[in-house]
Amino acid sequence: MSFIEQLTTNIKSPDGEDYTVTLGKNTVLIGDNEAGKSAIAEAAELARTGAAFGLLYRDKPVKGGDLLSALIPPGEEKAYAVASLDDGQECSWTLQDGKRPVRTGPNGVGLSVAELHAVLAGSEETKAKFFWHRLCEPKNKEHLKTTRVDEDLHGILDQNSEPDSDLVDLSVLLTKIGAARREQSAAVKASVIALESLGSIREVTDDEVTGLWDSLERAHARDLLRALYLTNKHDPATHAPNTLRHLVEQLGGQEAVQRIPETEKVKETIGEVILQRRLLRVGTVAKRGEKAAKNQSALLKDLHEQILEIMQRDIHLGCAKFQKKASSYLPKGESLHFAVDEDKLIIGLRKGMTATDFGTLHTALSGSTEARVIAAMAAALADEENALLVVDDRMWDAATLAQTMAALEKAPCQVLIMSTMKPRGRTRGAWTYINLAREEGQPLEIA
Repeated sequence: MSFIEQLTTNIKSPDGEDYTVTLGKNTVLIGDNEAGKSAIAEAAELARTGAAFGLLYRDKPVKGGDLLSALIPPGEEKAYAVASLDDGQECSWTLQDGKRPVRTGPNGVGLSVAELHAVLAGSEETKAKFFWHRLCEPKNKEHLKTTRVDEDLHGILDQNSEPDSDLVDLSVLLTKIGAARREQSAAVKASVIALESLGSIREVTDDEVTGLWDSLERAHARDLLRALYLTNKHDPATHAPNTLRHLVEQLGGQEAVQRIPETEKVKETIGEVILQRRLLRVGTVAKRGEKAAKNQSALLKDLHEQILEIMQRDIHLGCAKFQKKASSYLPKGESLHFAVDEDKLIIGLRKGMTATDFGTLHTALSGSTEARVIAAMAAALADEENALLVVDDRMWDAATLAQTMAALEKAPCQVLIMSTMKPRGRTRGAWTYINLAREEGQPLEIA
């Protein structure tokens, strides 16, 4: 593995000037709140991975320039972090105001205790996606179909998985299913809105339409009859009486002629009928779309439930190895409890363990106890080359901090701990201690 040995940055510098910090494979940053600990951690994360967790109230890694521009010191045009690695390589992150961030150098993997804490505070689905992706292997699609997914869901499984791959990452699949469910939900709402906007629609029969066209023809005939009558009245020499009598007979007699509606009224009625028919077609399409979206949504819901159940089962089957690894980063006599029980991920700490006693299980963790448990889990998850583990200040006490440092110095990644107090006991040779102090608006003091 490689780790950041020297870090130069101007992130959150009150005077805009850069500062340089020498780090070790394991480093503890000690200082009061606002002393500059988080600025160093964020600079290290950005130089190593291009993202930093928890900036601007986000409970996820942030890498967009529009958000990270807040790191540019007042009056300056850019923020930057340059990291020299112990193997002689260099990686850097630079953000010019109004532009996209640029990161160079070997890629690293970042994981912070704050990020893991946000995952554990999330839903069961959030936890399942996070841990399955890190603890389990992709599944063969055909094996899923034949053994673990209902046959009527095979089509929807194919639609949401990679078409050119026989393997399926279930955490990615679950994310796609969630997006597809939201799309179908939006389609149902759109159909409902469309149907409501149509108002009251009545069905128009073919006989009614035929009758209206007949009425229009009769209305036109009556208009012709009226025109001939007026012409003959104005000029009797037209000799139209016989024609008039014939038209009246064709229309059913004088009384029938009087009952024929006016042409404009018939046209208006025909227009309304045509509109009703069009609205009915639109309503039929909207109703059909609503039904299709609901059916699709139901299938997606069933697939979602089955995939989540499969993931939780896989996590449970594979949790022993992770539990053992994470426990190795806890103080002696303590062990991580990590299991899925009744579709819920249960995380706790066993204390007082001996060769013959499992000790007492504690699940209502808080403060420094919670911090060291999550730090141990993060160390086990960050078991990768070029990984950087950031442990934020979570109500350490001096003894717990010392115990946590002793356990984490065995982690196979670079570890950066932030604390407002010094650890108890002697200085540990495996750790670099950095004391930070800064008055408001003044440069960072590093000792």
